Parts: sequence; C-alpha cells; structure tokens
Amino acid sequence: MVEQSHDQGSERHILWNMTNFRSSGGRAGMDWLHIGRFAAEETVIVPKAGEGRQSTTARECIVSADIRKVMTMDWPARIRDERQARDWDVHSTARRLRAAAGDESLPDHDSLVRAIRRWESGKVATMTERYRLLYSRIFSRDVRMLFGCHENNLEEDTSREEEESTNRRDALKLGLAATLGQVLGEAADEALEFTRRANTSAVGRGTLDHLHTAVCDIAGSYARRPPVELFPVARLYRRRVDQLIAGTHTLKEQRELFVYAGWLSEILAWLAHDLGDPLTGEAYAIDCFEHADQAGHDELCAWAADATASIALHADQPSRAVSAALRGLNRVPVGHPLAVRLYAQASRGHARLGNRDDFQDTYQQADNLWNALPARTPARPDGTDTGPLAAYAMTTYTASSYLWLGDYEQARHYAERAVRAHEVTPAGQRSLSREAIAHLDLGIALVHLGALDKALAHGLRALGSPRMVTSVQARAADLDAVLAAKYPGTGQAAEFQAALAATRVGTAP
Repeated sequence: MVEQSHDQGSERHILWNMTNFRSSGGRAGMDWLHIGRFAAEETVIVPKAGEGRQSTTARECIVSADIRKVMTMDWPARIRDERQARDWDVHSTARRLRAAAGDESLPDHDSLVRAIRRWESGKVATMTERYRLLYSRIFSRDVRMLFGCHENNLEEDTSREEEESTNRRDALKLGLAATLGQVLGEAADEALEFTRRANTSAVGRGTLDHLHTAVCDIAGSYARRPPVELFPVARLYRRRVDQLIAGTHTLKEQRELFVYAGWLSEILAWLAHDLGDPLTGEAYAIDCFEHADQAGHDELCAWAADATASIALHADQPSRAVSAALRGLNRVPVGHPLAVRLYAQASRGHARLGNRDDFQDTYQQADNLWNALPARTPARPDGTDTGPLAAYAMTTYTASSYLWLGDYEQARHYAERAVRAHEVTPAGQRSLSREAIAHLDLGIALVHLGALDKALAHGLRALGSPRMVTSVQARAADLDAVLAAKYPGTGQAAEFQAALAATRVGTAP
C-alpha cells in the first residue's frame, strides 16, 4: 500500500509497493497499487540513492525526467489483453486498424498482422504515434491509458539535483542488457515503414504509360485537328497530371509527371496562340519551362522558349521574342536542331526591330548550325522529326525577316524555299499553318516585285488551307493591305479581299 507522497527539493518522491523487482532484460514485473502525481512523460522509476534493493517491501523512489522507459513497458500486454477481452484474433485486429485508418495508407494485411504480433510480444520498445492513435480508436481507450507516456510529450525538468545524476546512471545500467535487442526490433519495424513509404504511390506504371500515349496522340494531332477541338482535350489531361502531382507518388514518378505536365503545357501554349489568345499561350509556355526546369529537362525548357518567342513575335513584341530565344539557347542540347530554330527566332526578332546587323549575326549562327546537322535528327515524343522543323525556321522565318527589312528579292527567294520545304515533307508531318504563311510571304514579296497574278495565286492557295489559325489570318491581312495600297481598285485586290472576308478565324485550324 502507498504510505506517503511528498516533494523534497527538486525530487518527486513516491512510495509504492513493488513485487519482485528484477533487472534482467531491463524489465520489471510490478503490481501497481497506486502512483502519485508525476509529470506526463517522466516514465522511469529509479531507486533513491543510498538505499539497497528491496524486492518485497515498500520503499521510496524518485521519478527521473531523463530515463523514460519503465512506466511504458507494459503496453504490449495491455493491447494484447484488450484484444483478447474482445475475443478478436490478430487478423480481425488488423482489419479494424485498417478501417480506423480510413484513407491513410497502411501496409498489406500480412505485414500488419506480423507487426501486431511483434508489438504484443514486447520485442519492440515503442510504437509510432500513428498506430497508438489507431489502437486508441479501435479499443475506445485513451492513448495514455493504453501506452502510458511517450517521449514526444516530455517536459524537461530543469531543476535536477546532483543526486539525480547518480540515480540516472544506475538506472541506465539496469536497461543496458535489453537495449540492443529492443533497438534492433524497433529498427526493423522502422525499416519496413521506410520501404513502404518509399514505394507508396497512387500513380503506377500503367498511369504513366497512359499519359505517354495521350501526350503523343495530342501532339501528333496538333497539325490535323482544329485547335478549338484539341484545346479542351489537352487541358483535361493537363489538369489530371496536376492532380497526380499533388497526390502520392514516388520521386521517380514525380519527375515523369513534371515532364508530361511540361509537354502538355507546351502544346496548350501553341493551341492558345492558334486560337488568338497570346496571354494564355504565354502563360502555358512559362508553365512548361518551369516544370521542365524542375524536372531537369533542358530540351523541354528550350521548346518552351521557342513557343514563347513565336507568341511574343506575333503579339508584336519582338524584343521579348529575342530574349526568349536566347534563354532557350542557354538550355538546348548541343547539336540539336532546336538550336537552329532558336537562332532563327532571334534573327527574325532583330529583323522585326529593324536591326539588320544583329539579324545577320544571328542568322549566320543559325545557318552554321543548320549546315552541321547530322542526316538523322532526333524526334519529339510524338515521333515528329525535328529536322524539318529546323528547315521551316531557316526558310519561313528568314523570308518574313527580309520582308520586314524591305529586301523583297531575298524574301521571295527564301519564301520559295519555304514552300518547297513544306511540299517535300510527308503529309502527316507537314505544318499546314506555316505552309500557308510561306505562301502569303511569297505573295507579299511578289506584289512588291510587280508579279500581281502570281501573288494572288499564292494568296488564294493560303486561304484554302484547312488550318486558318490566327497567325495565318494576320499574315493574310498583311497581303490584303499591300494589294490595296499598291494596286487599289484592281480585280486581283478585290478578289483576294473577298476571299479573305469569307474565311473564319480559328474554325478549322
């Protein structure tokens, strides 16, 4: 029976009845009749200094704030007794723990059963807070009633006396024999949890394969399907990828998800541009660059910069187009055809600004890289060969540049080369909008050179393109203005103007 409880200086003294106190294995078999007040997590009972060990008589002890084990050693028996009192086996207990966890991920059933048996055997020194809370739920018991006190709630006792130091060392010696075994058992449980978490994912290989197929299909459909149809499909997948990124996945899966997010945003940037919304287009291009940068995908960063440059140029922001192109050149892989495009982007930005010398310098760099490209060039994820994309830039972009610089003979030369480059490209890989722009650039050059009938023929052919996107409409308006200014009242000017009025922006891009 408890005879007395009092404070003496900084020590808290508690009288208790201890039956058969033994130190083997660092455990004590105790019949607790009463424990007086003690701090929430001061969990080790240490014999008072100077007293001999007594096995059956009441004696005075102190509670140490640093040795925390003894008062929590009986939790394995308590959870076993609670389970058996309800006539549950370990399998039904595992199922109840999983039900109590709700949406929280737990190991598979067999692993959880093994863990329950380890916990009840007393081979594990402590249980993680997550499982303590789950046991509290299924038994409808307070956590402290089941498990006693744990380290994460300890309050440091700042008023220890020198005598307590001696008691601490004595108590530590009692537990040394079992410490290693307890730590190893607990470490095995921790390692199992670490492995489970490292492989916990709501994504999986099948989801990633589906995304790869979807991205390839959307990118491959860009030149064939109207942007007004393709944009919502690409946007739906982009939002789904964002949901997967916010969910549970492995580190490797996260990088793949970021790359797919980048490719989808790049496609959406071009689609928004085709639909006449440069603000949305640039926003998606920036998003593409950011996700590619986070994933360490330099080539995708460069493709994002290429889209940004085109969008800026068509929005009459040539300086931003040049800056975007140069940013992409800092990330593009060496020898990649995309570097040719980016130098060509920068050169036409300079031409639009009227900077002939800068145009010539950047064009020359593009031309040098173009001539050094290998016969076999890499492809985009959908299989599109990047070699023809570089060829379009070296011809179509250069034709536009010479128009802006007022050199119409050179503009005609490069526009004719652009038309031929598109005509020799396989039908499935041709860029119909760029091909239309090449015909319109050639028509503008021919108007300035006095070939009115030829100019009209190329203009009408461009208007017959199945992909009359906003950029094509804008260049067609340029040809219409030139015809009206240089040949007002002519049949050719009137015919082209009527054909242009009959087209609808963005309906069949």
